[in-house]
Amino acid sequence: MLRKLIVLTALLWTLGACTKDFETINVNPNAPSAVPLDYLLAQSTLLITGEGGDPGYRSWRTNIIYASMMMQHLSSVEVGFYRGTVYTFQGDLSAAWFERAYPNSIKNLVNLIELAKQDPKNVNILSMARILRVIEMGVLTDVYGDVPYSEAGYGALTGTFSPKYDAQKDIYAGMLKELEEAGTALSTTAYIPKTADLVFGGDMTKWKRAANSLMLRFAMRMQKADAPAAQTWAKKATDRGLMASNDDSFSVKFANTGAGNNSNPNSWNMIGTGRGIVTADNIQWGKTFIEAMKTRKDPRLTVVSALKTGDRIAASQLGLPSGTDATMLATLPVNNRSLYSRPAPNMYALNNPQFVMTYAESELLKAEAIERTWATGTAKQAYDNALVAGIKQISSYGGTLTDADGATYLSSNPYPASGTLDAKLEAIHTEFWMVTGSLLNHIEAWSNWRRTGYPKLTPVNYPGNETNGQIPRRLRYSQSEYGVNPGIDVAISRQGADLFTTRMWWDK
Repeated sequence: MLRKLIVLTALLWTLGACTKDFETINVNPNAPSAVPLDYLLAQSTLLITGEGGDPGYRSWRTNIIYASMMMQHLSSVEVGFYRGTVYTFQGDLSAAWFERAYPNSIKNLVNLIELAKQDPKNVNILSMARILRVIEMGVLTDVYGDVPYSEAGYGALTGTFSPKYDAQKDIYAGMLKELEEAGTALSTTAYIPKTADLVFGGDMTKWKRAANSLMLRFAMRMQKADAPAAQTWAKKATDRGLMASNDDSFSVKFANTGAGNNSNPNSWNMIGTGRGIVTADNIQWGKTFIEAMKTRKDPRLTVVSALKTGDRIAASQLGLPSGTDATMLATLPVNNRSLYSRPAPNMYALNNPQFVMTYAESELLKAEAIERTWATGTAKQAYDNALVAGIKQISSYGGTLTDADGATYLSSNPYPASGTLDAKLEAIHTEFWMVTGSLLNHIEAWSNWRRTGYPKLTPVNYPGNETNGQIPRRLRYSQSEYGVNPGIDVAISRQGADLFTTRMWWDK
């Protein structure tokens, strides 16, 4: 018995010695115990561009496969995959932004926001994160309609794993409030994460202007659904100060010229491993877009477009008609897709910036707000500013266009000196479509087209399409939500059937 007691005492002493410094011993000295907020900010910024688990996965599906094709900027004879050109449904393509945004960008931004709230010195990181979350939520609600918003991304923090679907009206109210509060809170005296800021490099004035221009975007989107609120927010946005030049355009900067997550998602889709959609002749510029550029004498044409031979001469460019499949192509005078124009190589450099909103877009929306008497200023001046800025902005993608090129383009497409509001809106929003198309921001072009109806596009009526030959008004929800989140049933009962043709709250 004595021998047993001695052994037991020795064992207990040994175990005590082993656990005495347990926490210290089991901490990896080469890994941080908490991820720095600067790192989380940079990562979250990259994620809103369409990243998420696979470089370019959702930007390819939502921005290119659906939005670019529906807006007739791009076209493809591969209609079984590039379904936006013929308005057909494929679950994983339609749901891509929804399925990748919530577990990636939204979750990361919510985590960053909650961490940044803990210390007042991080007010700028907090404000940037709030603005980034608005950008991401803006895409989600504009693509699908009613979506999880107020409870989204809080699963790990609150245990809410089936977040409710908020009404789009409430989402818009929340986003506008966020932009106002975050823009106001930005401070030049608090800590500024210059290196982690992949948008403006720590320039708080530019962030403020961007928040206000985004505020104007969402205000104008409400124009038909809630005109009084739209007017209030449009005036507030313009009074607070909008983007003042191309230097204020909101774009995410990429440093990587090779494969990886720090590459422009659109570019990665066009030339990346497993993609190669340009070099494989899977996409071409659409006939509608190329013909519009020729008619408008748009100098961007020779920057954005090229034939497979490398020919960039404007007269040589040829757009592929939307809704053309391989069988139809065989009946056309030019029946080889390799002979149609495609994005020029400079358009898919992996370190190209990705634009969220440009100064040109901001000025065009301002011109409309002025015409509606919702803002002060001269609509013609705002329009003129936008056209010249849009021409020069293409230099971000390798162009060398100048003020003189912008002035020449403006002379060919002047603002209507008189006429109806509709005529002026057509001029404003046709150029909006040109700007967003040339910079590959097709989702925004689609959202703006749904509100305004400009430019006037002719839909295709391909056999078996989902819309009876009408351009879709939304994408369908993730099929994986059914039976898992009862909120989707509430959303459908409020918004309407989960179809391409169902109009969301602001789309009247």
